[in-house]
Amino acid sequence: MSRPDARPIIGDVLTFIACDSQAVNGRAGAHTFLLEVRGEAASQVLRASIPMLDRLLVEKTAQVRERRLEVMVHFMTEQLLALNPVETDMAQRLAARHVRVLNEFGYYSAEELARENDSKAASRTALADNWRKRRQIFAVAHPNKPSHAPDVYPAFQFEDYRPIKAVKAVLHAFGADKRPWKIALWFTSNNGWLPNSARPVDLLVSDPQAVIEAARRDAVESSA
Repeated sequence: MSRPDARPIIGDVLTFIACDSQAVNGRAGAHTFLLEVRGEAASQVLRASIPMLDRLLVEKTAQVRERRLEVMVHFMTEQLLALNPVETDMAQRLAARHVRVLNEFGYYSAEELARENDSKAASRTALADNWRKRRQIFAVAHPNKPSHAPDVYPAFQFEDYRPIKAVKAVLHAFGADKRPWKIALWFTSNNGWLPNSARPVDLLVSDPQAVIEAARRDAVESSA
């Protein structure tokens, strides 16, 4: 018997109807469906696919449960783990460095970049999202998330609101594993590979190749 509250899904090949599980097999928690297939060929394909679909559902369910468990464990660990005085001092110093970077160089939101580039995209974040996906630029989490956009773009990556080409090469050198704030601090810290131990950010336009080479050397050292 079909369930009165479930609308059938009617397609060109398949009709899918939810039934009263208890009336069909009596197993608690089970769901029963009536599936009508039009055509012998489609029936054979579906019949052959059922075992594979069953395995995929089991595997996918296990993966989702594992990810959820990891998220829960991570959250609980953060809540239960108390910082010692050394870690607290380190966190405060690092937070202060983050603030200094944003104060010195400024930053843009995705919406600001869209406006300054006269983007016609319906989404005001589409332009920045596209640059970010292509690893032409990177974003960092703003230290004061409640009153700012979750991610902002350090302004030193741009010239006239367009990505500076050398930034993409630097991001490529470090790969996808280096965290955004570490990249921002690399750009804004003195570097021994550069003339007079300059900061990479100060040479992005005037000597981009030197900055790229410094990034490649530091990437090799950090992976060694």
